[in-house]
Amino acid sequence: MGTSHRYKPGVKGEPNWGNASAAVTGVAGAVEESEALDNNPPANLSPAQIAKKQSALGKRISTGYHHAVRNLVRAAGGRGKVTSGSSRAIGHAGIYVAGSFSSVFNEIANNGLVEWLRQKGVYSLDGKSCHDIIDIIRQYIDSGIAGMDETAANNALECVMDYLEERMSDDLDSFDEVMSRIVAGDELKDMLDLFFGMYIYIHLSQDFEEKLEYERGTVAMKNAMDEIKDQILDDIRSARSGRSVAVIDWGSSEGEAFIKTEFDRILFILQGHED
Repeated sequence: MGTSHRYKPGVKGEPNWGNASAAVTGVAGAVEESEALDNNPPANLSPAQIAKKQSALGKRISTGYHHAVRNLVRAAGGRGKVTSGSSRAIGHAGIYVAGSFSSVFNEIANNGLVEWLRQKGVYSLDGKSCHDIIDIIRQYIDSGIAGMDETAANNALECVMDYLEERMSDDLDSFDEVMSRIVAGDELKDMLDLFFGMYIYIHLSQDFEEKLEYERGTVAMKNAMDEIKDQILDDIRSARSGRSVAVIDWGSSEGEAFIKTEFDRILFILQGHED
């Protein structure tokens, strides 16, 4: 993943981009300090003092990743522009792919897998595994467009499809039942949350991973990015929305509106509840 960014700053030396990069570097430093404290605790510090330092480092890591997301979003035009889909830097492809997989899952749940595949020109399941079917479904969701925002969205989609495959067995007869359960309950919202969390994480990776590796080394880069990913997903899980999605028509403007609202809620969380 490269660091050459696709934003065209409105002001030369666009500060939000540099601030986001500095925040990611700061996270890497705090993660390194935390690892060192775990692996080689200073003999002159008591367990209580070490725990206090680890707590402070944890806050630095959390604050740093929130700053990174906040400044990344600002560089892309701000949260309103990103979550409306009007920013081509971040948001447009994410909203498109989220709407596509929600709509496709809804169609399969309503019409059945066999009928949905027939409509796509696939008339036989002979010799096909669950993995094969999920690959076919993926082809109808993938944006099919090259670009960094599209790459982030398509890579986040892979996480959703892997999650879906884990929910399925190799018995294709159970496919309709599992898909209906996903759409009828709140699991589809969980999949949207996973998608948008990974989508933002992948944007951070695309933009800063290479620079971070050059500055801090491969191990420090990997540890920092893994920590950022874990914190993103944990923060989203711990702030679940109470709104049920069981009655939403995902193929309509109602579904699109929910997706944009959910994306906005997630960005608000990942920015540390700030704009």
